[in-house]
Amino acid sequence: MSATTRRSLLAGASGLTGAALATSIVTAQRATAADTGAGWLNVRDTAYGALGDDKADDAPAIQKAIDTAGQGGTVYLPPGTYRLASPLRLRLGVTLRGDWNPHFPVRTNMTASYLRPGIGNFTGEALIVVDPAPAQGTYENSAYGGGPRLHGLALDGRGQKDSTGTAVDGIRITPGVKDVGMDKVTIWRFTGHGLNAQNAAAFQLNQVHTVDNDGHGFTWGDSTGTGGGLVDADLFQCYSQGNNGHGYDILNPNAVTMVDCRSEWNAQHGYHITGINYSMVMIGCNTDRNGRDGFHLASSPGGRFLQLLGCLAKRDGKETATSLVPYSGFTVTGESAEGVVLTGCSTSTGRDDDNTGAHSPAYGITTSALNSVSNVSVVGGEYVGTTAPFQDLGAVVVRHSGVISGTHKASGIEWDKHDVHMISGAAGTPRDLEFWTRGKSRRWTLRTTDAAESGSGDGSDFALVRHSDDGTVLDTPLTVSRTSGRVALTTPGVTVNASADPGVNVIQNRPSGQGYAITGADTASRAFQSRITGDTVNRFAMEINGTQTFGPGGSTGRDTSWGRLGTAQIGSADADIVVGLAGKGIKVKEGTNAKMGTVALNGTTPVTVPTTAVTATSRIFLTVQSPAGTPSGVAYVASRTPGTSFTVKGMAGDTSTVAWLIVDPA
Repeated sequence: MSATTRRSLLAGASGLTGAALATSIVTAQRATAADTGAGWLNVRDTAYGALGDDKADDAPAIQKAIDTAGQGGTVYLPPGTYRLASPLRLRLGVTLRGDWNPHFPVRTNMTASYLRPGIGNFTGEALIVVDPAPAQGTYENSAYGGGPRLHGLALDGRGQKDSTGTAVDGIRITPGVKDVGMDKVTIWRFTGHGLNAQNAAAFQLNQVHTVDNDGHGFTWGDSTGTGGGLVDADLFQCYSQGNNGHGYDILNPNAVTMVDCRSEWNAQHGYHITGINYSMVMIGCNTDRNGRDGFHLASSPGGRFLQLLGCLAKRDGKETATSLVPYSGFTVTGESAEGVVLTGCSTSTGRDDDNTGAHSPAYGITTSALNSVSNVSVVGGEYVGTTAPFQDLGAVVVRHSGVISGTHKASGIEWDKHDVHMISGAAGTPRDLEFWTRGKSRRWTLRTTDAAESGSGDGSDFALVRHSDDGTVLDTPLTVSRTSGRVALTTPGVTVNASADPGVNVIQNRPSGQGYAITGADTASRAFQSRITGDTVNRFAMEINGTQTFGPGGSTGRDTSWGRLGTAQIGSADADIVVGLAGKGIKVKEGTNAKMGTVALNGTTPVTVPTTAVTATSRIFLTVQSPAGTPSGVAYVASRTPGTSFTVKGMAGDTSTVAWLIVDPA
């Protein structure tokens, strides 16, 4: 209802005109202010004179009410369109209160009630500016009894710049401000940032919406580090949508909690967190279709904690299709990341709402360029990317059990069905998975060692470490080489209890390879032994020097031994060779360079027998096998060349076939 219409109704109802009517209007407006609560100042009262008609400059009237209210007062803006040619400036603890703030202003076209900069005549850095309260000299009074409060306000920038062509922020919090509260505030279409706060502290923001601004939706400091950052702040159900910068640009967060906040369709990152991350908790925060990363943490050394619980990054990285950078739902980068924990967080891929555009993001989680002490702990959740669920370039992800991951392909999502526990770290640094007794010390450790190793697998030998009762390392019973794949078993050795055949099966797949090899510490070491349960004496044993010992088992002594007696010697030190079965004997293989063979005599002419087996001391035995010619029964060794041959002669006319056998003395 317009002021003219209201004036006509009042006049018609009371029959008043002129001064009497004016008095009635003032009385009615004051009554309206009084109805809203004691101590409220209505900017439409004649004492202030705001019109809210989207024509007059209402800035002086509203500012007068703000200055009059003073510390603890409330300035009320009834429904209307308030055009301002200069910023409203808040310094003391004044509450600036309206009645309306749309969640999606584009759907309402902000037609009900809002503040806006004047067209072509606005001069100032922001529509509302909050300046520091008077200095009180003590920490307890640094906020001067309580800072400004903004409630139920809608700010429409209408894409206007100030009269000098400079971008205009929606709300500017200047350095040094402490204690600012905002409840149900909408900031829309400003040429600068929605909410711009530099080096201020103690914010309580509830359902503050920044939409379609040319800068960041919310910014506390910037990537160049010129701002002071965000300190002692609580943000609840805040919303940042369609801004040309980041949804939330936060520098040096310290004692910050964000609950159920949203960042959607911003041109850059959804949440951009930089500088020293002292301590920050994000609970149930989510993103959707931001141009770059959903959550982007670029931290500097000196910080400790960033906890994300139940956060969701949805369809972010929209720029990936047109950018050389593949964006992610969550990215952790910078120089250091200590205490970054994602618990029950997830990413999902998707296209635009109309099902156009490329699927994104490329990765669920990306890490890069961090130091060796950094770690990102991922507990539970579901991570999906169009390229891969994880891109751990920083080698810092500690992936705990219960994390589900998948890759979005043309045919759909290809899920990783494994339950994986990942421990990452720089090459040359041990990475341990430890098993403890509750309330006591570590007992076992699964370790990727710091052993030097060539290739891309530096420092990734695997070991099982055993600890004593006080947690100190006893030994490493098992190690596996990353280079060769060899398994090393150390003290106290290995026991195999076989329940199927074969008990131990060694298959050598490498040509000319060794299937089984034992290296002893000294000559007293034993390579192999066997016995039957109940035996006290081995049935068979092989010493490290090659000696084989045979025993009957039971408790009786050893039968005999057989093995290496010396250089080129084999035999038994305490027994002759006994052929224990009838019909069994000794067989010697014939052939080239053998120690046994046959030769045909040629009378008294020497016949050469080539063999490298003959030595200077060899005993050569000759026996007639097949008489021929004029057999005489006499054949003898005429000469020998050790390592080459020997010759045999007979009597005149004897062509018998003679067998020869070489035996060397022990």
